[in-house]
Amino acid sequence: MIKRTLLVISLLLLATGCGEAPAACDRQCAEIRALFTAPCGSQHNFTPADCAGWVDEVGTMTRRLDTSLRGKHVQQDVSEVLPRLMTAVGDFEAHQCDEVRVDNISSTDARQSKCNEALIATRGDLGSLYFSAEVPD
Repeated sequence: MIKRTLLVISLLLLATGCGEAPAACDRQCAEIRALFTAPCGSQHNFTPADCAGWVDEVGTMTRRLDTSLRGKHVQQDVSEVLPRLMTAVGDFEAHQCDEVRVDNISSTDARQSKCNEALIATRGDLGSLYFSAEVPD
């Protein structure tokens, strides 16, 4: 198993005094890893409605992470991916994608297309966060 360090989370936890950094980092890393490896996070055969709960969890985690990192120095790639991830989640929510039950391949309606794009963007940006933040395997 490859072991990498989630530097940004460790630094954040040390700077905010939120407890023992390794244990707290392990919890945050576990959340990011669980979302990244979830069926909606890694597969493209679910409809936006199927993944609405997953997108909501990604949004909650992303907003919490963004709030806690404000004003702190973080890796550039992490600071770039968080706003993109929040935008993708926001687009998904704005289009009320939890109601769209069409597969990712055959969508033709403008709303369906926007929801599929937002879902795919959320997956991609979460993957970018996972890899740029070097979440341990």
